[in-house]
Amino acid sequence: MRFCKGIIGALLLVLILWPSPGECREDLETLLRNRSAVLWVEGQLLGDMMIGAKARLTFIAVDGKLTEAAWSDPSAPEWLKTNVGYSGDSRLRKKKLFIILVETIRNFTLELPMITIGTHVLSAEDVLTNKHYVPVGDLPPDMTVPFAVAVPSSAVKGKVIPLKVEDYSGELELSAP
Repeated sequence: MRFCKGIIGALLLVLILWPSPGECREDLETLLRNRSAVLWVEGQLLGDMMIGAKARLTFIAVDGKLTEAAWSDPSAPEWLKTNVGYSGDSRLRKKKLFIILVETIRNFTLELPMITIGTHVLSAEDVLTNKHYVPVGDLPPDMTVPFAVAVPSSAVKGKVIPLKVEDYSGELELSAP
């Protein structure tokens, strides 16, 4: 599917269609919606469809509420549980945790310095995920890989966080659940 409704598009579709009982699911969906933004690399928006894009990067700001909801929801995706698990990491001192979900549509070359969160340009030192699992370099189409990064708190102040991948930019607008 190459369409995006709302803030996080396809990510929410997966979470919505995932079978789950009860209230916990709604809480996790709401928390994800309020802490996520999608940035398309290339492509044109045509109604509800994005055409010609190379990749979609979903940025998720992780906090205690999202971490707790992900771990308490038995149907939460494993990639989400794994990456929110970094929330207790000692490398997060004076830093904020973000998950970046990279989904390639066509061949795409990604290097960490191409990504800016707030005023911070990413580097290898910011990555919390095992570096062997970080999608950098020439990436094939139809690949989906999440990874966690730590961004200095001073670079992501406020309720609106600027995002940038190469020349493509957007904003992550944090709102209360």
